[in-house]
Amino acid sequence: MCQYIYNLRHIDPGQKIMKEYLDYDERIKKLQKMVDEVCEKIRSGKLSIGEARKEAALIRLKAEKLVPFQMDKFDLLYKSRFERLIEQFLLPKIKDNSTK
Repeated sequence: MCQYIYNLRHIDPGQKIMKEYLDYDERIKKLQKMVDEVCEKIRSGKLSIGEARKEAALIRLKAEKLVPFQMDKFDLLYKSRFERLIEQFLLPKIKDNSTK
């Protein structure tokens, strides 16, 4: 019994690091899921350019809360991804509509 109580009080630094790593991994997965959802909305062509940029900006705000120390990587990876998808899927739609 005494050994059991000791184990509850004793915090292994390795376990704490592992928990922090898992928490980080969960935050990254959550962020990736949100990004993928916005990318799919853009690909569907149902958003206007303004709406797509607003969605991308909202994801960036959420990312600042999830991984504030990784925003340089977020901008490098996802900002360009959003812009590329907007150019690929939404700009042609506008050009097609303006020629009709």
